[in-house]
Amino acid sequence: MAGTRILLVDNGSYEPAATLALRGLAQKVSKLLCLEVRPVSTMHSTKIDPALLGGIPAVIFEGAVQQAKADGIDELVVLPLFIGPSRAITEYLPKVFADAQPGAMRLSIRDPLFGPELQSMLIDNLKSTGWIKGSGTVFLCDHGSPIQEVTRCRNMLAISVRNQLELKDDELIACSMERREGAEYDFNEPLLEDALQQAKGAAVILMLFLLPGRHAGADGDVATIAKDSAPEGLKWKVSPLLGTHPALPGLLLIRHSVTPSFKAAKNVIIGAILLTGFLPVLIAALSPHGMDLTKQLIIWFCGVAAIFSFVFLYFRTKFWNKR
Repeated sequence: MAGTRILLVDNGSYEPAATLALRGLAQKVSKLLCLEVRPVSTMHSTKIDPALLGGIPAVIFEGAVQQAKADGIDELVVLPLFIGPSRAITEYLPKVFADAQPGAMRLSIRDPLFGPELQSMLIDNLKSTGWIKGSGTVFLCDHGSPIQEVTRCRNMLAISVRNQLELKDDELIACSMERREGAEYDFNEPLLEDALQQAKGAAVILMLFLLPGRHAGADGDVATIAKDSAPEGLKWKVSPLLGTHPALPGLLLIRHSVTPSFKAAKNVIIGAILLTGFLPVLIAALSPHGMDLTKQLIIWFCGVAAIFSFVFLYFRTKFWNKR
């Protein structure tokens, strides 16, 4: 077998600019990792004329899996270029992988980008538009998702940016570019076109989009909605995309580094520390009345030794014996 292959995977677009931006980002992550990172889309991108992509056809995940299988790769690692847990990464990629009958080849999908790092990146992008506190209303806009957890990620980012900048609720409003029909998708509200009616002063559309394309390009759907729906006289701007932020390659490096084994090990260590701190309370509650402090300390040291012996055995079993 030929080791591990790393794929930087976005949703895909019919727009050449999206694939070209994905390739540029993959190159930057490759330099940080000192490993090859291949740009791949879940779908759509293979419909782009290769002549618009420097003569190199785009690759979608299905083709990447088949190529890895032919090359004898034993593990595919996916770095998702997604904000939250979209069905593309929780359902579609695993299904495509399984349908390819990969044999012994494994699939490992790292966590999406949602986290505190995005808060700082969004604030940087907001300030790059010339926005200053009190100048108007900020609209944190994403595509809109049928998955409530994805929208919850957007709303949590809105809260964290609002708190960091000490803004009121009506100074930063989370909204969706579009939504599906039906009451079950009301969690996407408000839509951008409606939210813009609440603007006070100037408006900045803070883009929770990663790459340019039909929605997020200079003349994309978001800009078109703003042109068509903004109240007369409202001055508005669109922020840069997150994919252009210089910190994004480093964030993808972090996501690559935090493997399932790493997270499990971190949880074991945190649990051991918490249990060690709780031991004195437990000992005091369970020990016979009148037990002196010396005996309690001896029991505590024995308990600590038992906890960290378990931690040692865990790491030896999980990691050291595999080297």
